[in-house]
Amino acid sequence: MSEAERAAGDGASLELAILGSGAAFSGIGHNAGYLVDGELLLDCGAPVTSLMGQLGRSLAELKSVVISHLHADHFFHLPLLVAARTVRYQGADPLRIVGPPGTAQQLDTLGRMALGDHFWAEVMEQGTPAVEEWRGGRSGPLGAFQMQAFEVEHSSQLECLGFRLERHGIALGYSGDTTLCPGIRELAAAVNYLLCECTSMSAPAPIHLWRAEVEELIQAYPATRFILTHLSERAPVKGAILASDGLLLRLRPIAPD
Repeated sequence: MSEAERAAGDGASLELAILGSGAAFSGIGHNAGYLVDGELLLDCGAPVTSLMGQLGRSLAELKSVVISHLHADHFFHLPLLVAARTVRYQGADPLRIVGPPGTAQQLDTLGRMALGDHFWAEVMEQGTPAVEEWRGGRSGPLGAFQMQAFEVEHSSQLECLGFRLERHGIALGYSGDTTLCPGIRELAAAVNYLLCECTSMSAPAPIHLWRAEVEELIQAYPATRFILTHLSERAPVKGAILASDGLLLRLRPIAPD
């Protein structure tokens, strides 16, 4: 019996909470933020500190943050999240942050700019997060999850990552921002569910995926369930779920055919 079949028999699942489903400049959703099982956050462009509370989730339970790349709509709320968790839950275990090269320096720069040198230093003194800088191909445990990073192509000025998370025999992928590149194809083939960007429904989007390319992926990987996010407009896409802010999804094991 496979791990997925055992997990299905045990009633195991992952909870995926969509905090922000909008593209950088869209008016239909917050910027990127996705909470898995209440304890792992994928990207932090959305105002996570308030949105988690609106869904009844606590920063005290948050253990890890995974950053796909360092563009503002995926990263810029992270200093506020770190500070809020530190101030409100003193004595909590240090937050573990995984991101591409440059994450630690950018977090420090933004923290000082947003909160001032003195207060940011106090935050770091009380609860310095453990920041790890990953590149594509690296894998290892992240709390209760097994995680692997995939190099994807988005910005020529930044290293950009997609991720595969596995728990209870359920593999969830996250594209971050990407074009139709080898990395996103490799990731789509390796997961049960793919939280995949789809920045445009009506025309090609530079340095992003658009509807026709996502449909190509859906056809190429029929065993993978697609959840589309990073949206600037909404339109039905056959074979996919459209994310929306506040949506809660229960991801269950998919037994092999």
